[in-house]
Amino acid sequence: MILVAGSTGSLGTEIVRLLRERGESVRGLVRPTSAQEKVEHLHDLGAETVKGDLKDRASLDAACRGARTVISTVSMIQTAQAGDSFKDTDEAGTISLIDAARDAGAEHFIYVSFDMESFPDTPLTDAKRAVEEHLRKGVGGIDYTILRPTPFMEIWLGPHLFGDLSAGEVKVYGQGTGSVPYVSSHDVAQVAVNAVYSPSARNRTITFGGPDLITQREVVHEFESAVGKPLIVTEVPEQVLETQWQNAQNPFEKVFAGLMLGVAKLDQKEVNADEHLPARMTTVHEFAQRRAGEAASA
Repeated sequence: MILVAGSTGSLGTEIVRLLRERGESVRGLVRPTSAQEKVEHLHDLGAETVKGDLKDRASLDAACRGARTVISTVSMIQTAQAGDSFKDTDEAGTISLIDAARDAGAEHFIYVSFDMESFPDTPLTDAKRAVEEHLRKGVGGIDYTILRPTPFMEIWLGPHLFGDLSAGEVKVYGQGTGSVPYVSSHDVAQVAVNAVYSPSARNRTITFGGPDLITQREVVHEFESAVGKPLIVTEVPEQVLETQWQNAQNPFEKVFAGLMLGVAKLDQKEVNADEHLPARMTTVHEFAQRRAGEAASA
């Protein structure tokens, strides 16, 4: 049986779907407060669910019981509730899940982190690094795979951070001339599932992105072509983001400013190749066409 933590999120749900397509027995770890329609969707996919919380070790012990593999996509950045923090939830909570998996006899822990090398320090990067270090130093014989994807298309080219296509307005961070290997969450899910079955993924950190090295300005052109009209572009200056990051008054402000600053500074020179990546990955062109179609039918 495979336990998926973060199973009601878009990435976790896609991992559940792909595993169920392979006929795997899957258990989704969900919070007591998880949206009922998302939990029901997991049931529709054929997964069982168990309620738990990363801050409640007993619930994690119960969730891990009988699991041979545990996959964690958990981050509270979009789902924070009262009592959550990057330190207590993303860091200590995930480490507690790793230890619960080990104590339950699981063989393999797959952790979805992100490629943070070009990003400034924030409470999120601190938490991710602490979890990665806990896995790498060895936790009683359980194997690990750390996945470090680049920025997700669905987030950075979605309506909240990129722009509203129906209004014809989009944003770029910094000058928008550095190359960014945006990756689709579907492809990240496929890499996670591939890692379940591959001995060569064990005790490795896999850093990867999408198939394109494309600047934010080139992304705007792709979307303009997809919607068939010019878009109004607002540039968020790098210096503004730097100031926001330095002067942030709370952890969330620090994290969001740091993520935007990291994208503004990102300029990757080559696409990472790895045997665990899908043979064909989603391109920015395909994603732009899809978003334009959704906007037109809304």
